[in-house]
Amino acid sequence: ITMHQKPDGDAMGSTLGLYHVLQQLGHEVVVISPTNWTAFLNWMPGCNTVIDYEKFTDAANELINNAAWIFCLDFNTLNRTKKMEPVLLAAKAERILIDHHREPQTEVFTYGISDTGKSSTAEMVYDFITAAGHADKINSDVAECIYTGVMTDSGSFRFPSTSANVHRLVAFLKDKGLE
Repeated sequence: ITMHQKPDGDAMGSTLGLYHVLQQLGHEVVVISPTNWTAFLNWMPGCNTVIDYEKFTDAANELINNAAWIFCLDFNTLNRTKKMEPVLLAAKAERILIDHHREPQTEVFTYGISDTGKSSTAEMVYDFITAAGHADKINSDVAECIYTGVMTDSGSFRFPSTSANVHRLVAFLKDKGLE
C-alpha cells in the first residue's frame, strides 16, 4: 500500500487502516511512503512498520517489484509519489486506486475509484471495508487510523464534505471502541 509524498493524516490513516484489515484477512501487507512524514503521525498504530522509500529505496523497490497488488491511496496521479513513480509504472502488480482528488490518472490503474464527493480517502477505505463485508475487522487500531484521516481531511468536521455519512462513520467507530 502506498500514498502521496509527505503524507498527512488522511494518507497515513487510510493506508494504515487498510493495512490492519488486510493483515487480519491473512494477507502479507507492507506500507511504503514515498518520503518521510511528520513526527506527529508516529503515534498511529502500525506507523513504526511503514517503509520510507527515500531511506530504504532498494528494499522498497524489491517489495514493489514482487507485489501482486499495489493499493494507491490518497493521490490521483503517480507523480505525487515523487521518485517512486517510475518503479510503480514498471511494476507488474495490479494498481488499485482509492482516492478523493480530481482528475485521476485512470490509465495507470487496473481498478479503483475516485470520488471527489467524499471527505477523505479514509472515508472511502471505511466504505470499501464495510462494502466488502469486513466491518467486523474494524478494531480500535483500524478505527484510530480511519478517524485520523477523516478528521484531518474534513477540517475537524468543518468542511462542506462532512456529510451525515461521515458522522455515522464516526459513530460506528465510537461503538467499536474509538477513544
